[in-house]
Formats: sequence, structure tokens, C-alpha cells
Amino acid sequence: MNLPSDENGLFIQGMQDAQELGKYLERKYTQDGIQDAYASRLDESKRLAKAENITPLQGFWKLLDWSYSDKTSDLKCGAGCAHCCHTGVAATQLEWDGIVDHARKIGLDLNKIIQRAQKTVDKVKRVLDSKKNLDSVEWHRLVINQPCPFLNEEHVCEVYDDRPLDCRLVVAYRDVCDSKNLEHAQRGVHIEEAIGSTVVAKLQHDQTPKMLRGKFKGEQKLRLLQHWLILWQKKSKKKKKNKK
Repeated sequence: MNLPSDENGLFIQGMQDAQELGKYLERKYTQDGIQDAYASRLDESKRLAKAENITPLQGFWKLLDWSYSDKTSDLKCGAGCAHCCHTGVAATQLEWDGIVDHARKIGLDLNKIIQRAQKTVDKVKRVLDSKKNLDSVEWHRLVINQPCPFLNEEHVCEVYDDRPLDCRLVVAYRDVCDSKNLEHAQRGVHIEEAIGSTVVAKLQHDQTPKMLRGKFKGEQKLRLLQHWLILWQKKSKKKKKNKK
């Protein structure tokens, strides 16, 4: 089955059906090409980290930025354009740690972030408290059409430099993207989309102490940003209690 794409090599319905997107990527890139790209980007991320005294994850973020600028036409995304920031954003532990570190460096109070996003934080908390099988919950539906916790009143991401892969792979090449359905968002334009999550997962695996690693299975657990904020708040309260 031929899947629709435009002059940018964009799979137009990619945001609507992840399985179809997977088929599109398999058709567009060979397995050998995907494996070679994964190995090279992983190595490049670590080399860049050493050269610039940044984390390997930040090194990979730089590679993604270069990929957009080198391989694609001009993006339509700009400051204050936050239509795609009204959906569920998931992150790995590694990505979340990067966000927390970024918040600490710029003096961002995560308790205030939680207060601002209380509506969606409470929704996620109620599901967690109900002890439901998390696999049976449509997590993104809990927060759809609600602003990301880190989107401020000026429609600017407050942790933009360390935003997770979920955000970095949703960018627009078209002028109209204000429906919040993300049908104008980029999907399948370059090979980094096919290997990005595996690179991030491997970077997290490699920084985990060897005695806790286990065998690398190609992925790491994802949680909504609201879930990470809940866990962060619990951890912070526990630390304060132990200091008393």
C-alpha cells in the first residue's frame, strides 16, 4: 500500500496512525540504513558531548537540530506558535532529568509549574490513585487540548532547550496548523525519526549503573510530563520531611 507524502517527504497522516507511520518509515528507509544511522548518531552524540562538555542527550539534540536545518525546507514554527503544545507529552527518565536540571539552572520553580498545570496534573493523579492498569489508559486523552505544563502565558516553552523527543519530532512545514490536531506536523521526513527513541533509550541505558542495567531492549519507560511532576513533588516532600 502506498502511503501519501508531499514534496518534503512528509507522511501527512503520521500524527493520526502510528502503525501507518511505522510502515511508511520501513518503506522509506532500509533496516540496514536505520541500524547504521542509529549506531552513528549514538556515537556522534557521545563524541559531541565530550567535545563541548555537555550531556550525550544534549549532543543528540544538537544533531537533531542540524538534521532539520540541513535536510529539510524552512520550518513554519516560530516563537509564540504553540498549537502543538496542547497535547500529551511523554518523556523518558533521561529526558526528565534533563528538564529538571534545566529548571534548576534557570531558577524555574517546578511547584509553580504544577500549580499552573493543576487541571491536567489532577487528572493524571486520579488515574494513578485509582490503581488502574496503566496499559488500558489512553494517557494522551487525559490531557488533550490542554497546554503543556511548561508552556507559559506568552506561549513560550520554559524548558525549550531541553524539551523531550516527543516535542522535537513535531514541527510544521505548512502555514496552517492551528487546529491542534497536528495533522500539519512533520512525520517521517528524516531518518532521525526512525531511530530517535532508540538512541535516547540507549543513552539512558548506558548511564545507568551496570548492576541495575539489565539487557538493553531498545526502549525505556515513558511517562507523561504531568506524571513526572507528580513523582518529583512526592520526592521533594519526602526529602523535606527527612530533613526535619
